[in-house]
Amino acid sequence: MNRALLAQLQRLSAYPSVTVLASTTAADPMRDDDVKRLSALVADADRRLVGDVDDEVRLAVVERLRALVDEAALQRATRAVALCASPEHHAVVHLGRDVRTRVVVDDTFATRDMVADLNRTAVFRVLTVSDRKARLFVGDRARLAEVRDDRWPLVRDELDTPTGWVRTMIDAISEECGGQELPTVLAGVHRTVRAVRPRLPIEPIAVLGGGHDRTGWAELHRLVWPVVVDWMRRDGDRAMAQLDAALGARRFAGGIDEVWSLAADGRVQLLVVEEDYDLAASIDDGRITPAADPEAPGVVDDLIDELIEAVLRHGGEAVMVPSGTLAAHDRVAAALRY
Repeated sequence: MNRALLAQLQRLSAYPSVTVLASTTAADPMRDDDVKRLSALVADADRRLVGDVDDEVRLAVVERLRALVDEAALQRATRAVALCASPEHHAVVHLGRDVRTRVVVDDTFATRDMVADLNRTAVFRVLTVSDRKARLFVGDRARLAEVRDDRWPLVRDELDTPTGWVRTMIDAISEECGGQELPTVLAGVHRTVRAVRPRLPIEPIAVLGGGHDRTGWAELHRLVWPVVVDWMRRDGDRAMAQLDAALGARRFAGGIDEVWSLAADGRVQLLVVEEDYDLAASIDDGRITPAADPEAPGVVDDLIDELIEAVLRHGGEAVMVPSGTLAAHDRVAAALRY
């Protein structure tokens, strides 16, 4: 999952927008039983669309979904996958967290699981650049997943001049880095890195030399993860220092009940959450009631995901810290704008 693709999916509106979500087993390529499960979900989507839209539209969307299943079947599977198809757009999104297997038919794509994956699983980004190709990866402590969509990976056209190719890379990277920044490692041969780096919209946390057009995700992860860990430690320290300053300035909130209402009002500048904190709950007149069954009617299966999304939607920042860091504040705290 990457931020530019998520923003694009969230902007689109057309009926029917079909989202097929399923948990999968990590494998390369995808296991046959997962492919069969996706095919069955597409068949379910087809049945639901019968009589709901014109047959021409139904068949077009369903054929797109079937093509996405075929595409996903050849790719490395992660812990979950989302297939998105509408009359105007389609995409395969690999996710790093389990999802509730389902089919959603609506005016817009169901992006909640994608938001959760981006904000809580994709904790860093790797960009590889060369004079022929540029690749984008997002990852966490366990994996790197290569982004493959309408734009990525970039492949240089034979007619591109060196200057035009650098401009193409910068434009794509700038779109990807829009919104909240992720720590980014830039990898590539020296001459290309030297041409690209000064024009990037962000400052990389590290530069990795060498050609990486064909480097596998596991090797890239091995090379990059120690650098990201150091950055995350510094970022967590920074966030905790901001919370301490907010406490002294009386712009501090702690605990889900207090932080939830303030986030909805757009008052949270910095949200700090323990990385393994999940909460299924129902909300009634603003009051939060924890629930034992996350799939029960009226229950939000993870209120923390909703909280993170609310903070980001209002231009705030979310930082994950190790379990136990916020024990004195019921595992979630915030620095407020006012």
